[in-house]
Amino acid sequence: MPGRVDENVKRLIIAGLAVGISWGLAWSILAPYLRGLGYTGKEYGLVGSTAVFSGALFTLLGGTLSDRYGSRPILVVGLVSESLSLVLVSMGDPLLVATGFFLYGASNGLSMVAQQALLSRTGRDEEMHYTFSYVSAASTLGGGVGSLLGWLPVLANRHLGVPLLRAYQVSLAGSGLVPLLAVPAVWGVRERLASTSKRQSLTSAIGRLGRVFYALLAVDAIIGFGAALSIHNIDYYFTAKYHVTSAGLGTVFGVQQLVMAGLMTLMPSLADRAGGTLRVYLAVTGSSIPLLVAMTLVDNYPVAATLYLARSILMNVANPLYNAFIMRLVPVELRGRASALLSLSWTIPAGIGRAVGGLLLDIDLELPLRLTALLYTIALAILALLFHNHTKGRPVTPTSESVGGPSARVYFNDS
Repeated sequence: MPGRVDENVKRLIIAGLAVGISWGLAWSILAPYLRGLGYTGKEYGLVGSTAVFSGALFTLLGGTLSDRYGSRPILVVGLVSESLSLVLVSMGDPLLVATGFFLYGASNGLSMVAQQALLSRTGRDEEMHYTFSYVSAASTLGGGVGSLLGWLPVLANRHLGVPLLRAYQVSLAGSGLVPLLAVPAVWGVRERLASTSKRQSLTSAIGRLGRVFYALLAVDAIIGFGAALSIHNIDYYFTAKYHVTSAGLGTVFGVQQLVMAGLMTLMPSLADRAGGTLRVYLAVTGSSIPLLVAMTLVDNYPVAATLYLARSILMNVANPLYNAFIMRLVPVELRGRASALLSLSWTIPAGIGRAVGGLLLDIDLELPLRLTALLYTIALAILALLFHNHTKGRPVTPTSESVGGPSARVYFNDS
């Protein structure tokens, strides 16, 4: 895709922008909104883990259906479900909030895998790191815009006299309508699918993936647990430690996403010049870990927010390169299920980690961040050893042992 973006990718860019706006706005609101409803750190972690576990339940289904019937219709179902889930959460009743979180996780389980597979089937494999990076940049840009819209409830409260909790509810419901705007764009995407004769059972697919695939499952499990311990609860951390509102959170998350969106478009050409996608990914991501530790050593929101911005950008900006690197090694007919299996290896530990992290927040606000830094270090070291030839500039090709082919994980984004 150097120099050109085809019609399919343009449609996916539009869809990614719309979905990004929705989750950016929702994320800036959820923690202060639920805290305003009286949720403790433990309760926030538990309700969040509900979404993670429901996502795990629907991830494998999403991958299997994507390989059998195509990713496009599965992604559409996920978008509609996501819209409904946010509206339910906005209603405020504890049962509806729990139901909404469960449905939100289920929608992500379907749509994240479907989107990953769809991205991998819309262009040439050798240009996949451009496809992933451009669409991720659009989604990230949308996330930045949506996060900055977190100012809306605060402005409505200050200048219109709308009760803050009510403003949060209306804004959250509005964020739930935005994913519906992505449906027409997704429906027009053309997808490369394997012929019926090439479709395999899940058991056969697992058997083809090889030993490196299982090592990647372990890497994902460590990262998923570590990310959920602290980063998935970081909005609550900032709210509890510094008493920020959705405006403060939205500003931090918005700036993060906007900067990342621009840098993501530069990552593919950097990888082409600097020795490969994985080498760049490990270098950029690894540099974020000291900043994560530094966040626990300060007691000033602007400083902590600046450290968080820098570490989040470094941790996530090269993720599309990693996703493309792994997905290129997976046969087309296995990409939905392979993505689902790796996503499960991330999601299930993340569900446990988010609940554990919520409990730790009520004991020591800084401990989850420090544990996350340790787990990230271990995971990246395993990944570097796993593909040591590639990090030395020697390309990895799919073999029966190296992942016949391995698969990619859905959204290694830790934020």
